[in-house]
Amino acid sequence: MAKKVVLFLVDGMRPDALAMADTPVMDRMRARGCYSLEAQTVMPSVTLPCHFSLFFSLPPLRHGILTNTFTPMARPVPGLIDVLHKDDLIAASFTNWEQLRDLSSPGALAVSLMMSNLHQPVGDADLELTRAAIQWLTSHAWDFCFIYLGQTDEVGHASGWMGADYLASVTAADRCMGMVLDVLGADVNVFVTADHGGHDRMHGTPEAEDMTIPVLAAGPEVPALGALAGEVSIMDIAPTIAKLMGSKAPRQWSGSPLF
Repeated sequence: MAKKVVLFLVDGMRPDALAMADTPVMDRMRARGCYSLEAQTVMPSVTLPCHFSLFFSLPPLRHGILTNTFTPMARPVPGLIDVLHKDDLIAASFTNWEQLRDLSSPGALAVSLMMSNLHQPVGDADLELTRAAIQWLTSHAWDFCFIYLGQTDEVGHASGWMGADYLASVTAADRCMGMVLDVLGADVNVFVTADHGGHDRMHGTPEAEDMTIPVLAAGPEVPALGALAGEVSIMDIAPTIAKLMGSKAPRQWSGSPLF
């Protein structure tokens, strides 16, 4: 059976929120797979630079994205989705933040759905996106799926990181993950991470609250290693997924497989 991977990214989710919010899906992943609650993102700890470092396994000074405005790379490097597409693997993307549209080359995605819905009440935007993702994933062939849940970051900016509303949004994101995994079954390998953390009502600084992110992995091809030893970077996720799916990481990538 082909190896399938779902990558969830919860924008602005701090790892210490997992101990304070109700997160049974992520708790089960930690018990069954491997994880780091001390993984590090990149500086500037801002959404688009962090996403490019995740998908292209490059530091911001190399990929050139230093703000939430996209600029093409001076020396292009293929990202994760392009690598999988070259190997004839089917990739899908579901997001509710339009600036993520440049994470892959034109034609590399079988479906790219963006919902401009982050103005909705807590949990509703990510839930609407999740339902659309489930509808597509259960009616089409696919190998890799990226699901971006953006509302936690919205709540952090509006109400403050680690407050009651923020923790409720983390719980809502966990429930969205559970909805997807319930219909996909046990044969799917799952990764969960964040682009950055946050403090007060902001992020983007080199402070630990902004730079520390969770990285969780579980599934039939993921070893049950528990807490990962050593340093873990957001740039390690793409090499890990590529290796798991049988694709070769470009030599320019900076990260290393987690297992």
